[in-house]
Amino acid sequence: MAKKEVWEPCPRCNSNRVESRGGCFYALMGIGLMGISIWLLFIPIIGITGILFGAVLLLASPFFRNMLQCQDCQKSWKYPYKKEVSQ
Repeated sequence: MAKKEVWEPCPRCNSNRVESRGGCFYALMGIGLMGISIWLLFIPIIGITGILFGAVLLLASPFFRNMLQCQDCQKSWKYPYKKEVSQ
């Protein structure tokens, strides 16, 4: 069975330069931040803060599934995009 591709043009600028930023991306960012922060523990405030932010990214990564980001205007949104109703 083929994997469904998650893609749509940017809702802000209508650009086709859209990149997928899934949960795996944020999990790897969290692991990387924690790894770097362990080496920065000789400056405790920076090391501990980095480890905490990395852990938060790692734990929150399942909630970032199907995220897309425009490479032109940097807008991020969850696929499929739901327009907000203006009154």
